[in-house]
Amino acid sequence: MNTKSCVQKLFIGYILTLFLLVSTTTFAAYKPPTNPSRPKSPTGSNSTRTNGCIGTAQTTLTALTPLSHFGQTVSSQPTFVWFVPDTEPHEMEFSLHEYGVSGKGKLIKKIQLQSSSGIMKLSLSKEKISLSTGQKYLWQIALLCNKNNPSEDLLAKAVVEVVPKPPRLADALSRTKEIVKQADIYAEAGLWYDALSLALQEPQYKAFSLNLLTQLSNLEAEPNNTKDVQQHASQIKQIIAVERQRR
Repeated sequence: MNTKSCVQKLFIGYILTLFLLVSTTTFAAYKPPTNPSRPKSPTGSNSTRTNGCIGTAQTTLTALTPLSHFGQTVSSQPTFVWFVPDTEPHEMEFSLHEYGVSGKGKLIKKIQLQSSSGIMKLSLSKEKISLSTGQKYLWQIALLCNKNNPSEDLLAKAVVEVVPKPPRLADALSRTKEIVKQADIYAEAGLWYDALSLALQEPQYKAFSLNLLTQLSNLEAEPNNTKDVQQHASQIKQIIAVERQRR
């Protein structure tokens, strides 16, 4: 066997091995926290009446987080993620509140934004805001469709719970520097905000982030959940389809 044939066979073998590794990679399994806190009043979106401000989008304004239970984070400066349906930009307003007994409590911060189509995110680290461990916070995003008529604004809201770090989390994270594996560790620990934030760091992790959203959609679609939560599942499913069509 000549040298050229040997090199070709080695190259083909390398490609096949790489294909098998990629094809057998397991994605994150998001496991909701044991006995999680649950909302006493509906959260989610008011935007079921229209698909975006101009009513031509495939889906609607959606908070990309659990609604059947409070999504958790161990970060004092978590990242919030939502989906904007319209390709046309609009003014937006992000607001963060303490979570009170009746829902929305003391206002912590309002931030003015410009919308962009697709998945958007906001990190509190850039806003120099820190949350307290053991507390819950209600966050809301508003798409300002008509300045002269606030009733036309589209709203989406959810609650985040800041929890102490699980005892073995730091050790597990220290064993790998791969972003996807770290996100998987967070997902397994029931830390939704931390897992999704990592998965959205780079476009190359898109398949991983969409898998997380698929798992969330399946969880929210369970028959024992309320109608608004099941509707949230349907919205996320539509968003996944839209995002898969994007390059």
